Amino acid sequence: MQEVLPQRQTPVRTRSRTWTLLTAIWGFAIVAILPVLFHWTARPPRISRTSLAGQLGWVAAAIICYCFYRAESRRLPRLQAIGLVLVIFLLTSFANNLHSFYVDKTSNYFVTIPNERWQENLQNDVVRLSPSVAPHSYRFLPNGIVAWMQLANVRFSVARDVYRLLFGLLLFYAIYRFARLYTSHAGAVLAMLLVAVVYPISFEWYAGQLTDPLSHLSFVLAFIFLETANFPLLLTTLLIGSVAKESVLALVGFYILFCRRERRYLLKACVLAITSAAVYFGIRLYVFKGVIHYNQVSGVGPSQFWANWYDPRWPALFLITACAYLPFLVLGWKQTPLLLKRMVFFLVPVLFFSSMLFSWMTETRNFMPVVFVLAVVAARYFARSTAPEEDSYMPAQRMNAAAKIPPQTGPKIGTQA
Repeated sequence: MQEVLPQRQTPVRTRSRTWTLLTAIWGFAIVAILPVLFHWTARPPRISRTSLAGQLGWVAAAIICYCFYRAESRRLPRLQAIGLVLVIFLLTSFANNLHSFYVDKTSNYFVTIPNERWQENLQNDVVRLSPSVAPHSYRFLPNGIVAWMQLANVRFSVARDVYRLLFGLLLFYAIYRFARLYTSHAGAVLAMLLVAVVYPISFEWYAGQLTDPLSHLSFVLAFIFLETANFPLLLTTLLIGSVAKESVLALVGFYILFCRRERRYLLKACVLAITSAAVYFGIRLYVFKGVIHYNQVSGVGPSQFWANWYDPRWPALFLITACAYLPFLVLGWKQTPLLLKRMVFFLVPVLFFSSMLFSWMTETRNFMPVVFVLAVVAARYFARSTAPEEDSYMPAQRMNAAAKIPPQTGPKIGTQA
């Protein structure tokens, strides 16, 4: 009886934690976009405030890393948990430093203006929700976060770097948690390393918009909530993530196609479709104050497809980002969980054609979501000697839903979609 009671109490505690988390996330998102909604103007930066913000950013990063350690020390030996946090911090710092050097400092995407100056001008235009900078003016959540720091007299470049540091840490930890649904601790660490190898390639041919850390984080979190069947958090991730970049809403289609076995599937699919459409079109109508045309979707016209198709720069970049780890899907096909296969075969064509029609194929940062999935596939292939059902962890709600068996003897991971 003493072993049964905790299992009966777990769903209640899980629901309580979920709703507390949802409240915190929605509260943070609403507060974050206030400077954009009200077009608050930042005052000139101060050296003292800027220096303090940089120091507090490192303090916040240390707090986040400690939270990672506390969470993982319940599952891993102490030294492994410390090592994991160090790897997450190093990979985040590695990616951010490369980004700072190659994008912010030494390359100019536009001939007439340095990237850093363009980033700051774009920040000001997005906070004003200027239609002239669409589609960036639709993706104002990251800009709102940075704007709060600017309102405290912090220089844009430092506010931007603090934002990238904090959300970069969250991104790499989310990749680890996503990978741990399918493989061992070593395999999950390898997945992060594989992502870090490809990530800098995606920095080429773009000017350093703020969308990526938060947009990529929303994709990885959505992958986790699709696997764990956590609909409230999935819905929240897609809606809030779409205010960082609308491409995450493509996963609404994935849910509709591949999650038909979910309880109350029809209701959930309708809720996802209706709310996503409301957010997508509502933001664009709010920015343009009128009818939306094709060239207002992403700032390009119908000829964009052919402009991309005849651009000789993108095929090689596409192969070493979106397709970099595709051979490991072939090599480990029989052992790869069905959900990961479906994610790959859904994301590759969706991201490819959306980039062809509404973006630039040379901006391979748009393909990073499929890299995250394939990195897990490749890491699982290398670490397959460790049985995932024994070494990986699956959230309690999916374990309890799977044939009502105790967590110690749960089913193989990744076989449900």
